[in-house]
Amino acid sequence: MASAMDLEIFNKCQDNIDRDSEIRESIRSLTKVIDQHMRSILSILSTAHSTPSSSFPTFAGRTTTSFQFQKEAIQNLASLASQHPFYKYNALWSRTLQNAAFAVLFRDWLVNEGNAYIAYHSGSSNPGERDGPTETSEDDEVRSKVGQLTSLERVCETLGVKPGLEDESTFHLTLEEYLQATISLINELSRLALNSVIMTENSNYSTPTRINHFIKQLQAGFLMLNLKNDALRSRVDSIKYDVKKVEEVIYDLSLRGLIRK
Repeated sequence: MASAMDLEIFNKCQDNIDRDSEIRESIRSLTKVIDQHMRSILSILSTAHSTPSSSFPTFAGRTTTSFQFQKEAIQNLASLASQHPFYKYNALWSRTLQNAAFAVLFRDWLVNEGNAYIAYHSGSSNPGERDGPTETSEDDEVRSKVGQLTSLERVCETLGVKPGLEDESTFHLTLEEYLQATISLINELSRLALNSVIMTENSNYSTPTRINHFIKQLQAGFLMLNLKNDALRSRVDSIKYDVKKVEEVIYDLSLRGLIRK
């Protein structure tokens, strides 16, 4: 008579499945908290599409508290995630961290652009005067300030995580997540280039010019990368459409004599 099969192995499997489900649910709960703070941040930053550039530093500063709350939530996630192999659950928070990194990049760019805009128009009592064909050769230096992309290390510092350039075993922001966030910044700036021109009041013609220079430099940087045929490669290939969209804005402004060619 055959002996009965020992089914204890299935009980152990179920215990592991239940434990894994609990961990995943805990991670999802923490990412929801991060997403909530991120929505608050992006709701403030999105007003850039209907706000004069001179106000960028002011309203970007209003995100400080939300960024701090988000940082604490990310640290809670890092504390839980660090108890397990990094890439086992990375897919559960990767998109959340990518979006959080984008928020940092966009916030910092708005602050830099706002300061550049103020400096650009500081010599005029009417902010609109310097946008037209009355620009002088003194504008060349300001025109060359195309902004700086916030570094991976700076983004990680703001989010309270480590960059994954050296030790990938600990909780960190991956290089791919940072690059994806940078592409999201390009997408957002291509929208801003158009919206800054079509505002009913306070139309701005200098910001699209700086955006044009900025995203072209980023495009050149991405073209230096030898990427595989994956999601990142697909998004990198799409950058050319954002560049074209901004170029059309610049071309139209040039034809109308609103900016210097």
